Amino acid sequence: MFVALDENNHRITLTSHQQALQLTGGRFHCPLCQQQVFIKNGVVLPAHFAHRQRPVGEGEPESAEHLAGKSWLATWLRQHERPATLEYYDAAIRQRADLLIHQQPPKVLEFQASPLSIPDLKKRTTMYHRRGWQVSWILGRRYHDSQGKRQARKFLTLENDVLTLWYLNVQIGTLSRLQLKNKGRFWTHYAHNNPPNQQWQPESVDGYRQARQIALSLQKCARPWMSLQALAYEGRHNLQGAPWVIHDQPHPLRHFGVPELRLRAHWLLTFEGRNFTAAQSQRFWVGALPDIWTPLLPAGTLAKKLDAHWLRLIKNAGFIGFDGSRYRWRQLPQWFADIDRKLANTTRSSE
Repeated sequence: MFVALDENNHRITLTSHQQALQLTGGRFHCPLCQQQVFIKNGVVLPAHFAHRQRPVGEGEPESAEHLAGKSWLATWLRQHERPATLEYYDAAIRQRADLLIHQQPPKVLEFQASPLSIPDLKKRTTMYHRRGWQVSWILGRRYHDSQGKRQARKFLTLENDVLTLWYLNVQIGTLSRLQLKNKGRFWTHYAHNNPPNQQWQPESVDGYRQARQIALSLQKCARPWMSLQALAYEGRHNLQGAPWVIHDQPHPLRHFGVPELRLRAHWLLTFEGRNFTAAQSQRFWVGALPDIWTPLLPAGTLAKKLDAHWLRLIKNAGFIGFDGSRYRWRQLPQWFADIDRKLANTTRSSE
């Protein structure tokens, strides 16, 4: 931690190794537990305070990544002349925010480098909101890789109606905003003393590889796919020959553990050949995507995003039309008898 109280209960915030040298020999205590703390001023980590003994009930010691991340964010805010308090403790909610930006309304920045359960995430966010504060969760390296993205999903928020995540890579010193748009991922990277750098990653997929993965999942008797195969058989279809349109123009949410491909196939088996309303389609997606996955989003957000994306895709491909009250099928997408016949047919719906 970077904040402690001195013998006169004055708040001391460590911001540099030089300051730490000047304070060497002083007596300090923790503002939360009141236990004695001392200054650690090595060459690897930023200068910080540490407990001589871990307080009762406190979790794991603060990680090197978390310390470095808070320091990086504090420096970045100072460079942009954003007044903020590091490690702001609010007695009303008994919660210590990593940083509190002094604006209207105030805004909390939480750098999350360790695991956090959905109930704890929702509880802490709700406490800040009850104080009238905004909050942004910034994710550490454990949330960057393919496995971590599934865990990152619960931190999704809406910024200007765009699904957004924030990341901080302490090793390279880059704060990144990721926006998930219909056709790809839009990154904005921020670094100390440099202008923002933007990067567009269009969404693309290897439909042939996905088709083979469906066949492999069925061969391995994967339960979700086997249940869907039973539904397909009722309509005299074979999932291994599912129409090519289910592979087209995927939404970037698929990188975050959202089973878009399987849900598209399920949707086709549910609505194919019959007229339907927008409400009926949306209810399908709402039932398939539990809100517990994304506690920081308004209810039904993922469902509405994927529903709109899918309907737009099949409408533009000429499969459905809208008469003002209902969607009606203009033509049905082609199913194939098996994976071999599907791969042999190179006609794609929206190329």
